Parts: sequence; structure tokens; C-alpha cells
Amino acid sequence: FLYGSTLLFAMHGATVLATVRYGGERELEQITDRGTAFERGALFWRWTMG
Repeated sequence: FLYGSTLLFAMHGATVLATVRYGGERELEQITDRGTAFERGALFWRWTMG
């Protein structure tokens, strides 16, 4: 489970880095800017699942 989760996270991170010229880095800012844990969790889930 941990290997699969790490692999998915790494693949999505590589996708964000590949699309940085199209504004993909804004998703990282959204995760760190949100206040409540629920909002951060929802954004993180959306980010990791694509």
C-alpha cells in the first residue's frame, strides 16, 4: 500500500512539474494557503487523485 501510494504521489508530482509553465504550481499554493484541515485534506485528495 505504501509503495503504491508513494508511486502515485510521485507520478502526480512529476505531472505538476511538467505542467509548471501552464500554471500547475498553483495547486501547491492552494494546499498550503487553505486554513481548515478539512479543506486541506480535500485539496490534497484532489491533487493526489488528479
